[in-house]
Amino acid sequence: MKYDFQIAQKLKDEYERRRELCSTMYNYYVGVTDTLREYPTTDRSNRKIVDNFIKSFIEEEVSFMVGQPITYVSRSNNSESVKEIEDALSGISATLDTELATNLLIFGESYELYYVNDEEFKIKEFNPLTSIAYCDTEGKVQLFIYFYKKELDDNIYMEIIDDNYIYHFQDGFIEISPPTPHYFGCVPVGMARLNNREKDTLFNNIKLLQDCYEALMSDWSNEIADTRLAYLVLTGVNIEENEATKMKKMGIMQLPEANCKAEWLVKSIPSDFIRQYRDIVKEDIYRVAQHIDNQTQIQSNTSGTMLLTRMNCLRLKIIAQNQAIKNCVKARIKCLFTYLNLTSSKNYDYKDIKIEPQLNLPSNDIETAQIMSQLNGKLSIKTGLSRLSFVTNAEEEWQRMLQEQKEVMNLTNDLDVLEDGGENE
Repeated sequence: MKYDFQIAQKLKDEYERRRELCSTMYNYYVGVTDTLREYPTTDRSNRKIVDNFIKSFIEEEVSFMVGQPITYVSRSNNSESVKEIEDALSGISATLDTELATNLLIFGESYELYYVNDEEFKIKEFNPLTSIAYCDTEGKVQLFIYFYKKELDDNIYMEIIDDNYIYHFQDGFIEISPPTPHYFGCVPVGMARLNNREKDTLFNNIKLLQDCYEALMSDWSNEIADTRLAYLVLTGVNIEENEATKMKKMGIMQLPEANCKAEWLVKSIPSDFIRQYRDIVKEDIYRVAQHIDNQTQIQSNTSGTMLLTRMNCLRLKIIAQNQAIKNCVKARIKCLFTYLNLTSSKNYDYKDIKIEPQLNLPSNDIETAQIMSQLNGKLSIKTGLSRLSFVTNAEEEWQRMLQEQKEVMNLTNDLDVLEDGGENE
């Protein structure tokens, strides 16, 4: 679509409306929680405990989602198109997919901007803190706005991208330079979005539980700290302040009469009650987040199959999240092929590319190999190779195997020729 001021204005208003929520979501990811900012301050101990489950879970899910490189496979066995993808992405940051997945899990959506710099295809990651997209009913980006500041400049600038141009504005839609053409023929932005956006994020699901846990741990820590202020109760005796200070320093106390008494007044802390409450809250956090606590004692069976069984809910969750990643990567491949067509006259179909995120989860390759052996002649070798955790590209591995077999065959033939020659002599 072409740039439309009315839509751009509404989009900017929506960005402003959601910015506070997005800031809070990011703060929780970096550990700036409500407990840290709002925990009641008293004239006694004021320890604040931050236990950032949200960041820990996000980083764990990201490592499972994109800890292994995404594999690209041509449905028509066009190895050249796959090589072009790998070559183009090799010159881009190795953390590209990690940033994409991290932003997706923090905010419920993330964006990629595709552009050309120094005649090379480039990708830049964005999130809802700095940008917003207008999409059609099919989820395709129709208009994109991102906001930025220049160094030593307090003004806010924004760039709006449509199918053909990049428009340059200062905040308030004050045009600061003529539009720049980008030649992609569509908005060169990919978007990954969870089904219900922020409603499906860990922030939305466990924020209140994490607040409860942190408040509990802070209260418990302060209870322990406050026991240092236990009071010495003296009965039947009256001492001056300087005498009390002297006795405290010397560690000696002399009571004037036999019926006088000295004892400590200490608060009784119900540690079992607090511990049980903490464990209940912690279990709820893991249950709602669909994670498993790796610090708990597990059964003696630690095979890949057993671990996968325990992580089944998390695995299904990650598979669903990877679908959002795939939607974004499709746009990445489409814009890359458009760039290759314009610069090198190479005509590849992005629909021919199968995008396969590799789950970085525990596996049992021994059992998989045994199954492949039992299904010999009934199962495609490529399909079997794709099920092994250490094989990231089944097609490439298949070609290597054929090449090695060919080399071995040639070497065997050469040896046979040499042996025959020796015998003839």
